[in-house]
Amino acid sequence: MILNQYKYMKISNIKIIEDNEKFVICDGDKKTGSHPKIYLNLQGEDGSIECYYCGKTFIHKSKYKKKK
Repeated sequence: MILNQYKYMKISNIKIIEDNEKFVICDGDKKTGSHPKIYLNLQGEDGSIECYYCGKTFIHKSKYKKKK
């Protein structure tokens, strides 16, 4: 029986972006593998969003400094 293999394949990494960015485009990378191009909206309160395909986290520069 094959268990949900994708939950174990998630590779977490962070990409810091400028504070004025309202959305990002993600299509994977060498670490996470490629996937369909998606647009992610960053207009939430916390200034970060995670790609639901590859797990890459995009976070505004000012929010990243506060979380450290």
